[in-house]
Amino acid sequence: MGLLAVVIGSAGPRRRGLVVLLAVTLALAGCASREERYASANEQGLAEAGFQRRPADTPAKMAHLQTMTQRKILVYKIQDRLVYVWADADVCRCLYVGDEAQFQKYERLGLEQKLGQERRTATEENEAASLFSETWGPDY
Repeated sequence: MGLLAVVIGSAGPRRRGLVVLLAVTLALAGCASREERYASANEQGLAEAGFQRRPADTPAKMAHLQTMTQRKILVYKIQDRLVYVWADADVCRCLYVGDEAQFQKYERLGLEQKLGQERRTATEENEAASLFSETWGPDY
């Protein structure tokens, strides 16, 4: 039985409500920080790729920003050119706007980062495998 179950089971009704409220608050805080890390990482990549950050610095801009699809790159055709937009009303309270070249650079940066992580993981796995076989012998 988990600690939370023990605490809830041995507590009175008022205390149980408080424990449940605390558990829900902690769970939501974890989700919020994960969303913030996701947004921040993407926004860093967008800036590195050359996207322009445009803050929602008026009530009208913020109201419009809140109607947009959040934290996804969307493409719009404006005056015969493609415009790539990332909206974030919660974390940066801004838009990132870029063109085709900036979007391609963003994609390339993401792929390079993913490949780098895969290389690091493969290296770590190879090192662990060699240490294991050196310690336990080739039969394992």
